[in-house]
Amino acid sequence: MPRPGATTPLYDIYLVAHNDSVRYALGRSGPRPLLILGLNPSTATQYQRDQTLTRVEHFAKRRATSLIMCNLYPLRATDPDDLPTKADSDLIQQNAIEIYSQIQHTNSPEIWAAWGNPIEQRPYLLDSLIHLHTTLSPLSPIWLRCGSLTKQSHPRHPSRLAYHHRFFPFDIENYLSAQDAISK
Repeated sequence: MPRPGATTPLYDIYLVAHNDSVRYALGRSGPRPLLILGLNPSTATQYQRDQTLTRVEHFAKRRATSLIMCNLYPLRATDPDDLPTKADSDLIQQNAIEIYSQIQHTNSPEIWAAWGNPIEQRPYLLDSLIHLHTTLSPLSPIWLRCGSLTKQSHPRHPSRLAYHHRFFPFDIENYLSAQDAISK
C-alpha cells in the first residue's frame, strides 16, 4: 500500500505474497545488482524504507547501481524472536526460486551476506541458507561481507555497521562447513 502522498514507488522490484506478510525481494532493477541476503524482512515496502534498507542503500552504492534485498526466510517480522519455531518448507523453497530468478541473468552476481548473529535463533535459518547456496551455486556468485565478522563468526547485519566499513570476500563454503561442525 502506498504511503500517504506517495505517487512513485521507491523500488520497482517488490515480490510479496500472503497479503504482504511474506516478502521475497525488494529493490531496484539494473544491469549489475548487488543482492543483499539478510535474515528476514521487516517493515520496508515498495514505497517506504525501513532502517535496514536505508543503511543497505548507502553501502550498496559502493558496489552496484542497483540492489535487491532478499532474506534467508521471507516471513515478515520486526524481531527475529517473532519468527515461528518451525519453518514452512514451502516458503523456503519458494524463496530460493524467487531469489534465483532475480539474479539468474547476471554475470558473476554478487551476494552480500548480511544476516548477523540472529541466524542462530532458529535452526531452519541455516537450513535455508544451505538451500539457497545450493540453488544459487550454478550461477557462480561472488559472496561478500561488510566489515568484520561477529564474535560468533557470522557476517554482520547492516544495522550493526558503521558507514566506514568496507566489503570483503566472504568464503561461504568455509562458513557453512564451520556452522555444520558447530551444529553436530
